[in-house]
Amino acid sequence: MEKAFNPWKHIDNFSSVRFDDKSNELEQWPIKLWQVPAVTPFFHGAHLLVAADCSAFAYPSFHDSLSRGKIPVICCPAQDYDIVSKLSDILALNDIKSITVAKMEAECCADLESMVREAAKLSRLPVPIQISNLFITAEIVD
Repeated sequence: MEKAFNPWKHIDNFSSVRFDDKSNELEQWPIKLWQVPAVTPFFHGAHLLVAADCSAFAYPSFHDSLSRGKIPVICCPAQDYDIVSKLSDILALNDIKSITVAKMEAECCADLESMVREAAKLSRLPVPIQISNLFITAEIVD
């Protein structure tokens, strides 16, 4: 067993070629809800994904099963300020086709669904909402 820790062991063999076929498919930047402009072309006709900050880290298939084909915005219902107001503005000022909410099944995410529903109600627009609850064990329950 090798006792000497070498933090550069894998760096010496690094090759960017192994990332050539990888893409995150993001169509916009920024993705943090509080930084996203309320009116922007990437929201026109979009299917919006409102995801808890930690959800993509906890669910390994996040991009393939939840994010693909959607415009993601991320937020933390326990720490971010005025999520309802910002989402309500985005919904009222853009042509959003649907909303998917990806939240962790944790106490800090408990209010995200109600925040999104309240924002939709305030915008006065009928927009379908789908909720995906992600468990810490990387299981998804729709």
